[in-house]
Amino acid sequence: MQALTIQEPWASLLVTGKKRYETRDWQRNYRGLLAIHAGKQSVHPFDYPLGLSEILDELGITQDDLSKNKQKIIAIATLKDIHLMTDKLINEQSEIERLTGFWQPGRYAWELTDIKPLSEPIVARGLPGLWGVSDEIYAEIQQQLVN
Repeated sequence: MQALTIQEPWASLLVTGKKRYETRDWQRNYRGLLAIHAGKQSVHPFDYPLGLSEILDELGITQDDLSKNKQKIIAIATLKDIHLMTDKLINEQSEIERLTGFWQPGRYAWELTDIKPLSEPIVARGLPGLWGVSDEIYAEIQQQLVN
């Protein structure tokens, strides 16, 4: 299983379903199961786009929640597709989607579906790019998904 490290609050917004795409300036051929890892670094609340704090408040996501997620796999998703961003694709996105990503023609929108939060986030060291989870972590994830 591959994993992707994502800064908070973007990782939590994916898990809640408020965000469907992770935006990147690179793509990969990989499609399939993807562990969502909340990175060690997070976006500072002062740098949030206008309105994001209110959205987090509505969802009941606090700064403490975001801090607790750091360096943990918090969910499993399916990487359905990676889309090259065009003006048309960008204009089709909701306001919140555009607020919570770097949408610019020529970049890539990673479409995530079937997102399943883990009841017990798993501590893991993230890496740049896509990275493989260890057999032990994969077994922990499988156990949580069965229960």
